[in-house]
Amino acid sequence: MEAAQTSALALYVGLNLLLTLVLAINVVRHRFKGDSGDPVALEKAVRAHGNNTEYVPIILVGLGVMAVMGASAQTISILGGTLFVARVFHAYGIQQAKVPNIFGMVGNIVTWLVMLCVATTLLMQGIG
Repeated sequence: MEAAQTSALALYVGLNLLLTLVLAINVVRHRFKGDSGDPVALEKAVRAHGNNTEYVPIILVGLGVMAVMGASAQTISILGGTLFVARVFHAYGIQQAKVPNIFGMVGNIVTWLVMLCVATTLLMQGIG
């Protein structure tokens, strides 16, 4: 793996780790409010964090395998950057009062598209 690929992968792993941390802190912030807090807001914060932890790790593993297999730094950056933006959109959208909303839907659909691209690329590399 070349330095550019490693740097690109590190950037998007780091950004997604920070996003997961921010979402986790948001859950704790709502939990500290206890009985005086809004239970719906807590539930939405938990869902935003949980949804992120369901999708991001496996996609990042896939990006890592792609990098090891020789995917370009540009490819890693396009997929990693798109994933990060999609997850920010989703996290924001899922915590809004109006559900469903465009941010949550776009974030979810784009996450699935990134996952599909990574999976397809890995399958094609694995098959032949």
